Amino acid sequence: MPDKIKVLFASSEVAPLAMTGGLAEVAGSLPQAISALGHPATVIMPAYRQTLANFKFGVLYRELTVPFGSVELPFSVLEGQGQDGQKVLLIKHDPFFDRDGLYGEGGTSYPDNPSRFAFFSKAIIETAKRIPGGFDLIVANDWQTGLVMPLLSEFGPNAPAGIFIIHNQGFLGLAPAETAELIGLPESYLGLEGMEYYGQLSYLKAGIVYSKAVVTVSPTYAREIQTPEGGNGLDGVLRLHSGKLFGIVNGVDYVSWNPETDRFISHNYSRENFNGKAKCKMAVKNQLKLAPSDRPLFSMVSRLTAQKGISLVVEAGPDLFKLGLDLIILGTGEPLFEEQLRDLMALYPANMRLILAYDNKLAHQIIAGSDFTLVPSMYEPCGLIQLYSLRYGTIPVVRAIGGLNDTVRDYAGQNPDGLWDNGFKFSQFQGPALTRAARRATELYRTADFRTMALANMAEDHSWSNSAKDYVKIFKDVLGLSGPAPSL
Repeated sequence: MPDKIKVLFASSEVAPLAMTGGLAEVAGSLPQAISALGHPATVIMPAYRQTLANFKFGVLYRELTVPFGSVELPFSVLEGQGQDGQKVLLIKHDPFFDRDGLYGEGGTSYPDNPSRFAFFSKAIIETAKRIPGGFDLIVANDWQTGLVMPLLSEFGPNAPAGIFIIHNQGFLGLAPAETAELIGLPESYLGLEGMEYYGQLSYLKAGIVYSKAVVTVSPTYAREIQTPEGGNGLDGVLRLHSGKLFGIVNGVDYVSWNPETDRFISHNYSRENFNGKAKCKMAVKNQLKLAPSDRPLFSMVSRLTAQKGISLVVEAGPDLFKLGLDLIILGTGEPLFEEQLRDLMALYPANMRLILAYDNKLAHQIIAGSDFTLVPSMYEPCGLIQLYSLRYGTIPVVRAIGGLNDTVRDYAGQNPDGLWDNGFKFSQFQGPALTRAARRATELYRTADFRTMALANMAEDHSWSNSAKDYVKIFKDVLGLSGPAPSL
C-alpha cells in the first residue's frame, strides 16, 4: 500500500458548489485538509442545476450507465474545481438533478429522493472503477451516500475500503422496501442485520453496517447516538458496531471565516486591533434598524427547526428581553417557527430583528457584530456557528449537547492561571435554563472580563488541520498501515 492514500469523498452537497448546511461546509474543507497532509482527495457530488449554472466543468466521461431496476440509466461524469482548487467530479443525470432544489422545494422533499440518491451511489461506484489508478478509500457522508458502503462489496477486484461519516443521525434516509429492486443488491443485504428498518430500508443504516469505520462529528455525539434518546431507532445497531465508531470534531475554514480578512464585514479586526468589532456591531444594528445602545447583542444564525431549539427561544423570549438585550435571528425553516418568531418580534419591535432568509454575507456580518451567539439546540452533532463565533470574539451561549458540549467550556469565573473558559452552557431543554445562561452572559458583559474572554477565544485553534490528522489515523487503521485509530 502506498504512503499516499487516495481518497474519494462522496457527498450530496459541497461548498461553494451547492449547499444547504454544515455537510456542504465539511465536504468543501475536509478533503482539502486531507490533501494538504499528502493524501490526494477527490470530491464527487451530483451535477445540480445551480452548480452547472454558476461553475464551469468539463466532460470526463460520456454515456456511462448503471443498472437501475429493469433499465440501464445513463449518466456523464464532469470534472472541475471547487473551493481553493479542490478536484471535484459531478454525476450528471438531468432527470434526477436538473431541478431547482437539492432535496426538495417549498419545504417539501422530492418524493423520489430514495431513487435519486440510490442512483447517485451506484454512479459513484461505476465512476470509481474507471478513474486511472483507482482509490484506496471511499468516504461517504450521511444517508444520501450510505448505499455506497454495501455497493462496495459488489465492486469487484481492488475494491476501495469504505468509511462512513454521520453528520446528522436524525435523517435516516428511509426508502420503501421495493427500492431494493432498483438497488440490485443480494437479498442477504436487506434483512434485519442489514438495511431493514421497521419494514423499510434505511440508507443511513446501510452506511453504518457495511462500512469499515463510522465517524461522527464530535465525541459527545458519538456517545449520544448510542442511546435511545439520540439513536433514532438505530442505537442498538450503533452499540453493536461501537468498536468501529469514532467521534472527531469538525474544523473551521479560517480562510472564509477570519475577521482580519473577511470581505463581508464592514470593519476587519483582530486580537491586536479589536476596535473594529464595536464598529461591526454598530454597522449591523444600523443596517437592521436597531437603535444604538450599549445593550448586549445576541444573535442566532440557524435553520428554524425543532432541532435548533427555536421553541426554547419562543418560550424564553419575554424573560430574555427583560435581561436588557437585543436579539437578531437569521434563517429559514418550518412555517410554524417562522410565525412564532414573527409574533415575538411584534411584541419587542425595538429590540428584535428576524430575517427570514439564507444569506451568507449577512451571516458573517451578524456574527462579527454580535456580542453573543445563541445555540440552544435540542441536539447538535457538532455545530459550526459556535466555532465561527469563537474566532470572531463572539461568545457562545449553548446547550451542553453534542459538539457544543465538546467545544464550549462553561464560564466559572476568573482563573488565576489565565486559562479562560470560552462561553456559557445549560443542560435542560427548558426556557428557564436558557434564560439563566443568558443572564450569566449579560452579567459578564458589564465587566472587563467580557473583553478578556472574547480576546482569548479568538486565539483558539479549531482549524481543519488537527481534525484531518485524526481522520488520516482512521484511514491508516482501516487500511492496516499503522497503529490503532484515535479512541472515542
